[in-house]
Amino acid sequence: MGDYCLTVEDYLARKSFPDEVYRNNYFIDIHTTPEEAGQVRSGETLFVEERFERYKDGESHGVPYRCLTPKGLKNVLVAGRSISTDRITQGSTRVMPSCLCMGEAAGMAAKFAVDMAEADVHRVDTDRLRDRLREEGAYLP
Repeated sequence: MGDYCLTVEDYLARKSFPDEVYRNNYFIDIHTTPEEAGQVRSGETLFVEERFERYKDGESHGVPYRCLTPKGLKNVLVAGRSISTDRITQGSTRVMPSCLCMGEAAGMAAKFAVDMAEADVHRVDTDRLRDRLREEGAYLP
């Protein structure tokens, strides 16, 4: 569990965060068991992927740095499928473009933490991190 858990509500709200390290717009793509398959509407089973409207062109949500920082571990960052999200939202963040962006952010943050007098990934200056990511071409509003 990270310092923040990205939720499907965040996804649906196209939420922005002051410490976001990248923007994501991939649809919710999760695989379910028949029991998890979905809700029934008008006699028809809706699979999880069909419950959520896909983003329109230009829409996205932020992924906060706090999803990469595990609670209670001061020298560990996670990226990729290990970030802190709920199960449904992980179906959107687990894809390669998203993993690339969070890996770049985690790598830079690790360097910033190592350069501190007392390394602690939870104390990384996320404004500085976001500025540095922008210098490398990241889209961060």
